[in-house]
Amino acid sequence: MVDKEVPLIKAKKTMEKDVILDPHGFFIIEVDTKGIRTEYYSNIYKNKRIVSGRLEKVLMGTKADALSDSIAQHVPMLRPEHYLYLGRELQKAQLAFEQKKKYIQGGC
Repeated sequence: MVDKEVPLIKAKKTMEKDVILDPHGFFIIEVDTKGIRTEYYSNIYKNKRIVSGRLEKVLMGTKADALSDSIAQHVPMLRPEHYLYLGRELQKAQLAFEQKKKYIQGGC
């Protein structure tokens, strides 16, 4: 039994202009005939702005769930929104791999 009213929140996509970049880095996701290659880069800053990245880790696989779990284990300091974005993109990458279609990484 619920003893208080629970708010109903309507889902709303965050506008790309309102996305806060992860201060810990970014990912490049690519799909080829062998699987899904996910590269993690730490940010390189100049004058307090992200100008580039340094390759830190490469994760390979064919399944979005396995890659997501591995990212969470090996890159544990990301913003929660970043993990959610990666999950969506890795799912798209897995579909592209399985269907032998081209994958283009989406923006935030």
